[in-house]
Amino acid sequence: MGEDSHYSVLGVSKDATAEEIKKAYVSLVKQFHPDRAGNDEAKKEEYNERLLKIMAAYEVLSNAEERTAYDADLAAEAAGTPAPSGPRGRKMSGMAKKSGDIETDYPISLSLAAYGKGKIPMKVAGEHVAVKVYPGVRRYRVEGYGIPVDGKPRGDLYVNLKIIPEENWEMDEATNNLIHKMAIPKKIAENGGQLPLELLFKKTIKITVPAGIKTGDRFAPPEGKGLGVLSPKKRGNIIIEAEVVEKKGLFGFLRR
Repeated sequence: MGEDSHYSVLGVSKDATAEEIKKAYVSLVKQFHPDRAGNDEAKKEEYNERLLKIMAAYEVLSNAEERTAYDADLAAEAAGTPAPSGPRGRKMSGMAKKSGDIETDYPISLSLAAYGKGKIPMKVAGEHVAVKVYPGVRRYRVEGYGIPVDGKPRGDLYVNLKIIPEENWEMDEATNNLIHKMAIPKKIAENGGQLPLELLFKKTIKITVPAGIKTGDRFAPPEGKGLGVLSPKKRGNIIIEAEVVEKKGLFGFLRR
């Protein structure tokens, strides 16, 4: 396998189990999270590029059908024959498109994607640009930041935001709900009660757990209403996915 294969990117063998692939993915996301680069812009840019490759690799290898097709392509490539699934083109960061447009992916924290109004600085085709971000919006067009073609005015820059996964949190794009996987002590699961929940923007609230909750159940605590993605089109809620635990006093986040 080449150095840029999805398996090489995640540092796993071609025979890796789904569990091994997920474990490697979670570890690499933590290792190359842009926040770990501090104020080092060059390092942050390097981490962003690595993270996009890591996320793209996991997206394919975590899906059984896509992984099978990808393996077939690798085998065909090694044998020097056409890929069974046809050309599998890659969109490279900053690659010029026709008419001078540029399209690129950029990683963004789940917190900023869900709540933040802010700007993300990036470097595209050697040029610095700041993209203003709005909650719930994943694709942006920045006029005049493409490249000139045949003497014509510069094209535009299209930015696709890729959400960096956050441990025990996920986003439902259809509903704008934020789903949190939470450890709930058995006694509270049986009888109901309140537990603290630290939100993505670091504020802590108390949520009400209804009685009779079992592992895998999902519920919408009233305290989480409107605290999902703050999109102007459709504001989401906080949804709790329960993991009932025997150990008393375990109120922290689960380690998946």
